[in-house]
Amino acid sequence: MGDFSPEAAIAMERRHVLEGERRVARQEALVRELQERGNSRLTRRANELMSAMRISLELARTRLRDLEDRYGKRP
Repeated sequence: MGDFSPEAAIAMERRHVLEGERRVARQEALVRELQERGNSRLTRRANELMSAMRISLELARTRLRDLEDRYGKRP
């Protein structure tokens, strides 16, 4: 843990948030396609998964804010 630096932790969490946002956006597009095709069963299951993905993304955003607040690195 001696290699920990606040800057590295913040940079990594920013990457996680950006990657999460991209994944959520892509999956939302795929869910819309399912919905347009009228596949209600798969759409329902996909929306359940999307809920978990959104929660995960929000947790990453919260972690980033916490790190930025703790180390005074808000952009």
